[in-house]
Amino acid sequence: MRGCLFTLALGFVVVALVVVIGLPALAGGLVTAGVKAAGLESNDITVNVTSDPPWDLVGLRADRVRVRATTATFRGLQIGALDVALQDVALLDRTAGAVTGQLTGVTVPDVGGSPLGLAAIALSGSGSAVTATTTVGGVDAAKLIASEISSATGITLPSTAVHLTAPNRVIVRTSSLTGTVTLSADAAGNLVASLPSVGAVTVLRSGQDLPIRLTSVKVNGSGGLVLAGTLTVGLLGG
Repeated sequence: MRGCLFTLALGFVVVALVVVIGLPALAGGLVTAGVKAAGLESNDITVNVTSDPPWDLVGLRADRVRVRATTATFRGLQIGALDVALQDVALLDRTAGAVTGQLTGVTVPDVGGSPLGLAAIALSGSGSAVTATTTVGGVDAAKLIASEISSATGITLPSTAVHLTAPNRVIVRTSSLTGTVTLSADAAGNLVASLPSVGAVTVLRSGQDLPIRLTSVKVNGSGGLVLAGTLTVGLLGG
């Protein structure tokens, strides 16, 4: 009898260890494979998977998944640090009920022939529709807009001749070109600058310059360009 009880107790211990240790490790491996399939690359990816109760992981569903990485790349973006939390995650389907987090120290390597630095990109929403929001500093925004208008018109336009103002306007003043530019997101999710005498000039291209399909463009009180839109790729590779 004692032998049977010992065997049963040992069996329960083994099962408990598998549930508490083995399943989170397996789930973490699935998530790591998913985010790599989505395009995240780093030598320092940490994934934490939790569920209450832990045996919910038997069905490969997790209450919360946290993904962190440093010195990473994601769809062309160079990222100093990434910290993203996902709620109600179906591991096999690679879907999440909610997403929050941010990428910091972001560099877009080539926008108009030059790198573009972004202090942060904030993420929120559901796993199937993640909203990304970022701000381009006023100096960088002016340089970018001046460069794209110059390329489109052949008119030399220094960034000092470009002044961003709320809610979504740019005042251009030079000897060759003067007017008010309207900034907006077009149907394809690109950032465009529209000048009556020139027409629409694409400033940022969705999916090429940024993996974001823009839906909102505005200028803040500091002259920075606030961009918001939908992330064009799934975070879990789904």
